[in-house]
Amino acid sequence: MIAMDKANLLVSLARGLIYIGALLLCGARAAPFAPVLLLALIALEAVRRWRWTARHGAAWAALIDLALTAALTLWLDPALSLLFGLVIVADGILAGWRIALLLGLGAGIVDALVAFVGGGWADEVGARVLFWLALAGVTAALAWQRERERRTRAELEKTVQVRSDRLSMLSHEVRTPLTLMRASLELLFDESAGPLTEQQRTFLQTIYQNEERIATLAQNLLTQARLESGVFSPKTQPVDLRRVVRLVVNDMRILIEQRQQQIRTYYPQVLPLAQADPGLVRQVLINLIQNASRHTSEGGLIVVSIAQNDYALLVSVTDDGAGMGLEHRRQLFKRFSTAGDNSGEGTGLGLVIVKQIVEWHGGKVYVDTSLGRGTSFYFTLPFDKT
Repeated sequence: MIAMDKANLLVSLARGLIYIGALLLCGARAAPFAPVLLLALIALEAVRRWRWTARHGAAWAALIDLALTAALTLWLDPALSLLFGLVIVADGILAGWRIALLLGLGAGIVDALVAFVGGGWADEVGARVLFWLALAGVTAALAWQRERERRTRAELEKTVQVRSDRLSMLSHEVRTPLTLMRASLELLFDESAGPLTEQQRTFLQTIYQNEERIATLAQNLLTQARLESGVFSPKTQPVDLRRVVRLVVNDMRILIEQRQQQIRTYYPQVLPLAQADPGLVRQVLINLIQNASRHTSEGGLIVVSIAQNDYALLVSVTDDGAGMGLEHRRQLFKRFSTAGDNSGEGTGLGLVIVKQIVEWHGGKVYVDTSLGRGTSFYFTLPFDKT
C-alpha cells in the first residue's frame, strides 16, 4: 500500500474528526446507522490511500468523497455541508488543480442542493455558491502551484541523476589510466624491469610527481563537482584514523623522499573510532600532506599527529617551512588561491576541498602559522561514542 504524505494524512484526520463530530451532533438519529456509516468511511479511506498510485485514481476517489459528502449532509444535517465541503476542497489541493477546480464547483452545487432541500438557507444560497466559486478558484491556484513545484522537483531530480552518472563515468575514465600509470612507475622504481641509471631515476621521479599532481587535481575536481551538484552522498562509518594515516603516509613516502624530506606520525595506542567517510578523510590527509611538502624545503620535516578531547578527534599536519603572514592566511580557503605557494605546483583547490569535506562531517579546520616558524593545519572529526 502506498504511504500517504503528511498533507494527505492531515486531510484524512480532519475528515475523520468531522464525521465523528457529525455523528455526535446527530445523536440518536444517526446511531442506528453508525456501523454502516463507519464501514463506509473505512472503505473511503482505503480508496484514498490507494488513489496516489495514479492521477485518475485521485480523481475518482475525490468524486467519491464528493458524492458521499452530499449523501451524508442531506441525511444528517444541512449545516454540516460547509465543513464537509472544506475537506473536499483540501482533497483537491492534493489531487491536482483540475480536480481542485471540479471539486470546488461540485461542493458549491452540493451546498446549494442541501440548502434547497433542507430549507432555512434559501436567502443565502446565492452567497454560498459565490463563496464556493471563489474558493474553487483559490484552491485550483494552490493546487496548480503544488503541481508545478512537484514537476520542478522531478526535473531537478532527473538533472541531478544525469549529472551524477556523468561524474561517475568521468571519475572512472580519469582514475583508470592514472592507476595503471602509478602501478607501472612503482614497478620501475623497484627496478623489477632492470637497474636504473641516475638519469632514468630522475626522469621517473619527475613523471611520478606530475602523476601525483594530476591524480590529486582530478580527485579534487570530482569531489568539488559532487559537493556543488547536490548528488554527493558520502557514507560514514566507524574509521580507525591511525590506519588511514599509516596508509596515506606509506603511499606518499616516495614523493616525500624524492624531495629529501622526512615525515613522522604520532598518535596514542588507543583511540576511539572516528565517524567518517574513509575515502574523504584520506583525501583530506593527502591534500594537507602535499601542501606541507610544497612549503617545506629539502631536509625538512612533516609531522602528522592524532589527539583526542571530550568532543572530537583532532588531526594535525605540521611542517617546518617558511610559514605565512596574515595576508596570506586570509586567502587560504578561497578557491584557486595559491597564497604563500612559491613552488608553482598548487592549484588553489586542495584546501578548499579540505574545508568542505571536514565541515560536511561536522568538524572544523584551523591553521596556526607565522613567518619563519612553519605551519600547522588542524581538523576535527566526530568519534563513535558507543
